[in-house]
Amino acid sequence: MLRRLIVGVVFAVAAHAQSGVWPQQLGTNLLKGEQTVQVTADRELWDEYGFVSATEGDYGAFKATAYKFKAPTEGFAAAKWIASTNPNTTAAGNYVVTCQGRCPAGSTFEQVQFPGRRHEQEPLVWAYMPSKGRIAGSGRYAVGSIGLRQFAPEIPEAAAAFQYSTEVAVAKYRTPKGDQKGDQELILLAFPAPQIARQQEAELVAKLSGAVVKRSGPLVGVVPNPHDAAAADRLLALVNYQAQVNWDEKPKPKVTAQGVANMVLSIFKLAGLLILFCLAAGLGFAGIKLARKRLGYQSADDAMIVLHLVDR
Repeated sequence: MLRRLIVGVVFAVAAHAQSGVWPQQLGTNLLKGEQTVQVTADRELWDEYGFVSATEGDYGAFKATAYKFKAPTEGFAAAKWIASTNPNTTAAGNYVVTCQGRCPAGSTFEQVQFPGRRHEQEPLVWAYMPSKGRIAGSGRYAVGSIGLRQFAPEIPEAAAAFQYSTEVAVAKYRTPKGDQKGDQELILLAFPAPQIARQQEAELVAKLSGAVVKRSGPLVGVVPNPHDAAAADRLLALVNYQAQVNWDEKPKPKVTAQGVANMVLSIFKLAGLLILFCLAAGLGFAGIKLARKRLGYQSADDAMIVLHLVDR
């Protein structure tokens, strides 16, 4: 009975250790405890981002909270939003980590192997957001109508067409010194195909009065409230889609005179080697036979031809 109790306690402790989110040691800091954190504010947006759970780890010198999301793309989107209120925010795959206190470098959290962590995956649309002049911390990423209303309310939901798995990125950009009317906002929508982007571009132009709209492949860039059309055009000129084609079949070899000559030469070489092999094999066999006869190893079973040359 006592043995079963001890075994049960050991398994219970092991299960508890494996169910923890934070490692027992992070750098030189030891984990003092962890607890589940409830998220209540902006709950609809959290749910749209695929929020799963949040766990706070207490390491004495600092406290860090790991927010788990269903997918790395949604985690990336949440990280952009959370960073606006907490600069100590780090994206780690489908996790987002915030920290308070004497926090270690963000790379420390990036190396933590959280339970169920998935590889980092930056959204495609973000790769085409111009980096030149972008205001740090202004980036936002929407995966549905709730985020669209909060980050880009100028864009009609029908024009965004989230039924096509549209990606929407938003950021603010500093204008050149000659433009003194304020910063520009850029909204970039990524559709799955250029045909859909062309269709939604026309709808955006029809519904957004005064906005500057430009399409590049499956991307549609919008400056909703341009204070200077020329500045808006210069910003949209930085958005250029480049298609990438991966050829997974080897091209057929090109027939040339040199290639034919090399092939014929190879055939002659192979024929010569075969002839030499046959000659060597024949000479070897004949040599063995002669050696056997000289050494007296001729067998009585060898066939003998007898000619009966008798006159009749």
